[in-house]
Amino acid sequence: MVFILIIFQRGYRLILNFPFVLNASLFLFSSLIMFILLFQYNQKEKEKNKIKLTKKKQKVYDKVDLFIDLLGCLILAFFIFITIKVAINFYLECKANDSPTQEIKLPIENYISGRSDLVYYHFEDKGYSLGYSNPDHLSRKNIIEHYILNIKYSKSVLDMYVIKEYNIEIK
Repeated sequence: MVFILIIFQRGYRLILNFPFVLNASLFLFSSLIMFILLFQYNQKEKEKNKIKLTKKKQKVYDKVDLFIDLLGCLILAFFIFITIKVAINFYLECKANDSPTQEIKLPIENYISGRSDLVYYHFEDKGYSLGYSNPDHLSRKNIIEHYILNIKYSKSVLDMYVIKEYNIEIK
């Protein structure tokens, strides 16, 4: 799971214009799969283990069990979603290799340094961020006012774009 998260973290900022509807549909699909599997598993367990508990203990047991089951389903659905998303991102990157590379220079909207330094910008009226290593220890104000983001990208399917390389340059 950690390996899948690392691969996802590397690529999700490099895909531009990914439709929200597709993300939501993939997560709902993953959740639906997990809830169906959970329901089937619980039905088999109930048939196998007909445990006799008092009604009061059974209610408490059912609530705790339901909460743990739902939480587990959502966590597993998230990892299924991430796995599917990694595969889709790989496909988008392969399709983008067939397209010519374009270059665009965009103004930097914001720069935030912290655990991971991020440069914020707008591409086709949508806000995005990219990881940026600040080896020169430039100030936030200096980056926003005197630098510009240079992005080389290729078009993929469904009006999505894949960033090939990027850097900041002096205006």
